[in-house]
Amino acid sequence: MDSQFSETLNNKSTLIAINWVNRAKISAMSPRKPKSMEPVWLADFSQTMRIFTVIVMTEMMVIVYSLSFLSLESHYLNQLAVLSLLAQLVAITLILVIYAMQHWLNALGVTKGLAVLVITTVIVTTVYTQFLAWVDHALGFGLIGNANVLNIKITLATVMTLMALIRYFYVQAQWAWQLEVRAQSEINALQARIKPHFLYNSLNSIASLIAIDGPAAEKAVLNLSSLFRKAFAKKRNHAPLRQELEWVAEYVAIEKLRFADRLLYREQVDPNLLETEVPVLAIQPLIENAILHGVEPSSEPSEVVLTIQPQQDKMVVTVVNPFHRDHQSQGSGSAVDNIKKRLALKYGNKAALTQHQNEQQHITKLELPL
Repeated sequence: MDSQFSETLNNKSTLIAINWVNRAKISAMSPRKPKSMEPVWLADFSQTMRIFTVIVMTEMMVIVYSLSFLSLESHYLNQLAVLSLLAQLVAITLILVIYAMQHWLNALGVTKGLAVLVITTVIVTTVYTQFLAWVDHALGFGLIGNANVLNIKITLATVMTLMALIRYFYVQAQWAWQLEVRAQSEINALQARIKPHFLYNSLNSIASLIAIDGPAAEKAVLNLSSLFRKAFAKKRNHAPLRQELEWVAEYVAIEKLRFADRLLYREQVDPNLLETEVPVLAIQPLIENAILHGVEPSSEPSEVVLTIQPQQDKMVVTVVNPFHRDHQSQGSGSAVDNIKKRLALKYGNKAALTQHQNEQQHITKLELPL
C-alpha cells in the first residue's frame, strides 16, 4: 500500500514539475506588453533637468546672437541683459504653455501639434518683444533699435531652438523607454527561470520524504500547491514583503517536514517594512540556500536566522546559517546569480547581494532601496 502511494505521489510530482516548467518556458518565450507606454512626440518640459536644459540653451543662443554686435562698451552689456531677459521670458512662458497643453498637443498629432506650437511661439515672442521695445523707448534707454527686425530674429531663433529641443527630448525619452523595455524583458526571463528551479528543489525535498514518511510527503505536496497558487497566480515582478515572508514560511514548512528537529528557523522583521514592495522570490531562494548548505550537511539541529531591518535609505535582509567548510553541494548558486541579475536590471548599483563567512557562520546580505 505504501509503495503504491509513493509511486502515485511521485507520478503526481513529476506531472506538476513538467506542467510548471512548460508554463515557465512559454512565459519566457512569449512577448510581453511593456507596462510603460512608448514615448509621445512632445515630451514633458516640466521636468527639472529639462527646464535647466531649456534655460541654458536659450542663454547660449542669446550669447551667440550677441556676438554680431560685440563691443567693449557698457552699452553692449546692457543690450545683452535685455536680450537675455527677453529670451528667458519667452522660454519660461513656452514651458508653461507646453506643460498646460501637452496632452492636447499630443492628441493632435505631430503635424497639427507643431503648427499650433509655431503659432503660439510667434504670438509669445511678438508680445514680449513689442512690450519690451515700448518700455525701452518710453524710458529712453535706446537699447532696442528696430523692434520688428528684432522680433523676426527672436521668433526664428526661438522656433529653431524649440524644434531642436523637442527632437532631443523625444530621442532621449525613446532611448530611455527602450532600455526600460529591454530590462523588463530580461527580468521576466530571469523570473521565469527561477520558478522551475524553485519547483525542482521543492520536489526533491518531497521525493526524499516519500519512502520515509508518506503522510508527511502528502502534506508537503499540499503545501507546495498552496505556495505556487499564491506566488505565481499573477504575473508580477514585485510583491509586499508580507507576502514574500508568507511564501518563505510555507517553504520552511515543507523543509521542516523533511528535516524535522534538525531545522530551526527564526526571523526578526521590522513591522514597518511589511508593506514595502520587494522583488518576487528575492528572499525565499536565500532561505533555500541557507537550508541546503547550513542544515542539510549537519546531523545536529541547525538554525537559520532571517533579519530584515531598515538602515538609512535601504532595507537590509540578512540570512545567517551554519557554515560547513568541508561541505560541497550543487544547486542554489544559480538562484543567487539570478537574484543578482534581477537586482542589477531593476535597481542598478542601488541594490546589492553579498555573501561572506567566518569559522562558524555563512552570512548573506541583501540590500534594497526604500
